[in-house]
Amino acid sequence: MIVFVHQPEYMPWLGFFDKLARCDTYVIYDDAQYQHGGFHNRNKIRTAKGWEWLTVPIVHGHPQIIKDVRIAGTEWKKKHLNAIMENYRSSPYFKDYFPLVKEAIDFDNKLLIELDLHLIENIANALSINVKMVRSSYFSSCGEEKSEKLVSMCKFMGADTYLSGSGGKSYLNEDLFSHANIKVMWHNYEHPIYKQTSKDFEPNMSVIDLLFNTGKEAKEIILQGGSLAENISFETARIPNIIGALKQSSI
Repeated sequence: MIVFVHQPEYMPWLGFFDKLARCDTYVIYDDAQYQHGGFHNRNKIRTAKGWEWLTVPIVHGHPQIIKDVRIAGTEWKKKHLNAIMENYRSSPYFKDYFPLVKEAIDFDNKLLIELDLHLIENIANALSINVKMVRSSYFSSCGEEKSEKLVSMCKFMGADTYLSGSGGKSYLNEDLFSHANIKVMWHNYEHPIYKQTSKDFEPNMSVIDLLFNTGKEAKEIILQGGSLAENISFETARIPNIIGALKQSSI
């Protein structure tokens, strides 16, 4: 069994869904600390001028655990939906996929994680990605160090393989996984280029950009960018892949 552990994000980028398609179980790391300035509550959409952030306002507190973060108000919903409509209504498949985005945003989600998972599940279904999703807070993980917690999660799920983003090279203790008979597979992502509504291509947008522009071809395009290896080093990895992984992936 291949396990992928990752903190929930708002309408994630392509690399997230590539990893989701390559695992058996996605462990939603919801009892990690909320990171301000990350992708938990925001992501990018394509505009005629380049790109812009869509940010969900939250009730601030420090420190906060991801699963406890509350959404602040509802005014943002109209702003996000209008921005998406304004920038994508002329896209070939906007009418096909906008309803699944609108349904999740319009839903009365009180917690940020509820909104994030609602969107992730809707988009995964649209991409025909069928994967078991389990919250990390549903079971106890042992150890204070990050690698110890990840090994504990894998053991709990009965996993024999852990799927890690290339950013994990900066902290992952592979010996702990080896001693637990868990293989580490490293994920690398070379962002594919596809036709967007504007002329110059902008990478690292939310996956909805791909859906609205390519429709049923979206999953195939996503999978074109991903690759797995048992051994990977920063010295040999392509620089664009590393930058993309570090920007969009925390685990």
